[in-house]
Amino acid sequence: MNREGKVVCVTGGSGYIASWLVKFLLHHGYTVKATVLDLNDLKQTEHLFALDGAKERLFLFKANLLEDGSFDSAIDGCEGVFHTACPLFCTNDPQAELIDPAVKGTLNVHVQKSLLSRE
Repeated sequence: MNREGKVVCVTGGSGYIASWLVKFLLHHGYTVKATVLDLNDLKQTEHLFALDGAKERLFLFKANLLEDGSFDSAIDGCEGVFHTACPLFCTNDPQAELIDPAVKGTLNVHVQKSLLSRE
């Protein structure tokens, strides 16, 4: 299967699993649009741009699970979305600070992908 020209999105691209997924996808010829929280944070971006194929086929986008529409530009034009973004931090209120943002973020990504598939 020729994957050249196929475009996919990986949300939470700087995370451990997502970074391996980005590497795998680039290795197999995909163009990858990955989201990160801060495009200027080298801890989130440097290791991704060091991957083989990144210079030619990796595009990073700023996105936040809690911001409606922040995934729109990253998902636009993609054939598939790997949603790995997840809020990870210590909390005293897991429902409000972890579960609710994860659900809202998933719905934000899903709604955008659903809208694109209708076009």
